[in-house]
Amino acid sequence: MADINLTLGDFKQAVGMGTRPSRYAVTMPLYGSGEKLEVEVSALTLPESNVPSIQIPFRGRVLKLPGDRRFGAWTFTVYDTDATQQGVSREVWKDLHEWSSQINALEANETNLKYTDFTRDWTIQHYNLNGKSDIKTVRLKHCWPTIVGPIQLAYGAMDQLVQFTCTVEYEYFTVDGVSK
Repeated sequence: MADINLTLGDFKQAVGMGTRPSRYAVTMPLYGSGEKLEVEVSALTLPESNVPSIQIPFRGRVLKLPGDRRFGAWTFTVYDTDATQQGVSREVWKDLHEWSSQINALEANETNLKYTDFTRDWTIQHYNLNGKSDIKTVRLKHCWPTIVGPIQLAYGAMDQLVQFTCTVEYEYFTVDGVSK
């Protein structure tokens, strides 16, 4: 049973300064261009994994055993860009579509790539309050885009940057400091 005499001081001591959702960095190498998504990612969640149960009926009861771990698709939000870096035009939405097209051509519906050619490893770091040391580092292994989301355009849209979502698949992820 929870302690009903918990004070604000007790709570503050347990929580400390907490963590902030806006302190993160990503390193996402893109296929082909040698570029990386880093500052363009405007919102993300750390990916989830689950271990579903295997349910075995037995005499009116259900025995639950742990099943195999599953990793779901991961979606994040990106600022669209039209920046020039080192003399090369960079448009993230087009870069992600180019990667997707190399995996499965838009018109021809074919590819010449091997599995290891089109996947990349990505890293997400969640930083502490001073923004200098990471408290969580998640490494997604063998990513590739499955959905490059639409871009919403509207005459009445003012005072905002264009954003779109991207969904990737990956084989698995690791968390630094958690046994593999």
